[in-house]
Amino acid sequence: MQVKKTELYDRILMVAEKLFTRYGYAKTSLKLIAEKCYISKSNIYRYFSSKEEIYETLVGEARHSILEVTDRMTAPDFIAKSLKMKISEITYRLADVVATHRSAILVMLHSGRDEDRDFITGHYIRIFTERSQVADNDMNILIAKIQIFALTDVITTYEDPDELKKHILLLMKYHYVGLNGLLAKEKR
Repeated sequence: MQVKKTELYDRILMVAEKLFTRYGYAKTSLKLIAEKCYISKSNIYRYFSSKEEIYETLVGEARHSILEVTDRMTAPDFIAKSLKMKISEITYRLADVVATHRSAILVMLHSGRDEDRDFITGHYIRIFTERSQVADNDMNILIAKIQIFALTDVITTYEDPDELKKHILLLMKYHYVGLNGLLAKEKR
């Protein structure tokens, strides 16, 4: 039975996504992907030049979207907005990114590819601490790490887009109310 090229391409990506998430990037070989697709390893090379290319196809757009949202969350014009505007804008942007790219984000979080996790975490912590209005740098690092941990938990726990959005909204409210409390305390 002849399988259409787009069907096989999609199957390779679907199987690789499951394997990267379950076994990690390092323990998922092209041979294993091929076996689980019921094709030869050489057949994968008709669609992808390497395991890295498969991974990038799965997560590249999600990584870009996450970086855009984190940059927006720490932009000076965003920081100057009212609490209500911040919560509203970022919640919907973040919820859209997470709902659209949830499976790719899970691949990044669970694949064992520390570069993505470390890059995104490091990027967010760096720009958060550079642009935060809270004076204590150690506090800024802790706040950023807590937010990343909580968001990771929400992404991992909730599959339904409405539940994701609901819990991201709660997280953003908590985050910004807490930041405003710290800023008020510093001004006293």
